[in-house]
Amino acid sequence: MSLEVDIVKKLSNYTLRVSFNASSERLGLLGASGCGKSITLKCIAGIVQPDSGRIVSNGRVFFDSVVKINLPPQERHIGLLFQQYALFPTMTVRENMEIVLKNKGITRHERNEQVDKMIERFRLSEFVNLRPYQLSGGQQQRAAMSRMLISSPELIMLDEPFSALDSFLRYAVEAELMEMLETFAGTILFVSHNRDEIYRICERMLILQDGKTAAFGTTKELFRNPGTLAAARLTGVKNIAKAVATNEGKVKVADWGLELQTDKEIPNGEIYAAIRAHHIREVLPNETVNCFDFDIVRKQSEPFRIQELLTLSTKHDHLENNNTKIKPLVRLISGAQDPIFKPQDKTTKLCLPPNNIMILTESPL
Repeated sequence: MSLEVDIVKKLSNYTLRVSFNASSERLGLLGASGCGKSITLKCIAGIVQPDSGRIVSNGRVFFDSVVKINLPPQERHIGLLFQQYALFPTMTVRENMEIVLKNKGITRHERNEQVDKMIERFRLSEFVNLRPYQLSGGQQQRAAMSRMLISSPELIMLDEPFSALDSFLRYAVEAELMEMLETFAGTILFVSHNRDEIYRICERMLILQDGKTAAFGTTKELFRNPGTLAAARLTGVKNIAKAVATNEGKVKVADWGLELQTDKEIPNGEIYAAIRAHHIREVLPNETVNCFDFDIVRKQSEPFRIQELLTLSTKHDHLENNNTKIKPLVRLISGAQDPIFKPQDKTTKLCLPPNNIMILTESPL
């Protein structure tokens, strides 16, 4: 089950240019609000027409601007689940499912059989005669999922499916959703601005910024090495600063007052150095590379972690001069590692491991 998308759509504040492919997998589209994620889904579904390009699913051409093909939504066999679920408010759960099958050319008996199977599969038997406003968020999602899947879609697209739920319910509903989709053999596109959801759910991810691709690849690799400034920010990197290549494998970061060793390739042109807050750690015995004394500017205790703001200790010679204003680094510590809040700690020696130093560019190379 394959999907190929290569489209252009001019919008009011930017031009959407998206190109990607997917094959029988869960592909996440990550980006800030308004970056083009939902418009991309609507173009694939046929709700919005691109200005140019091509969309092909399993060899069927949905859209081709050159040969003037633009299949209507009902001929694309796509299941699209919006964040508000879009259940018909005046219909019961059962009626919401039945209406999808009305024009499928099947008998009423066959229609009832399919609805009954879906009701049993999604554990909706006690809710079949209720209307959407009488259901909880999780029950509404199950009803919307059952209505979507009963139409036997070739492709499933989920647009922020958990955004309307509180944090406690979100995890339970996510687990249910993934269980429901385990047997689906086709491609699933999952749109979110929540990086944690994308990381848990999707094998690959496309990161969008202002309608353009900031990064595309396997999810775990992009979190390990985002590659671009936008991708790093969207995947939650807190420590990012401009850098200049010095000796082989080293970069100078004036904002932090540090020269750092990295195992990443350093490209030509403008670059940034970055490290995730939880990768800054205590120095191991006999360790010397990227090890520095830091002053603890501020320490905040949270229920399950501690956050520290660090600046290079005045013991070190700053890279520029003593008047350089050094910007702080953020360090996160699991509460299990350091459960006692110690406001008296003013200095610490820490390591920024070379394998955790990322090198970023403004745009993909």
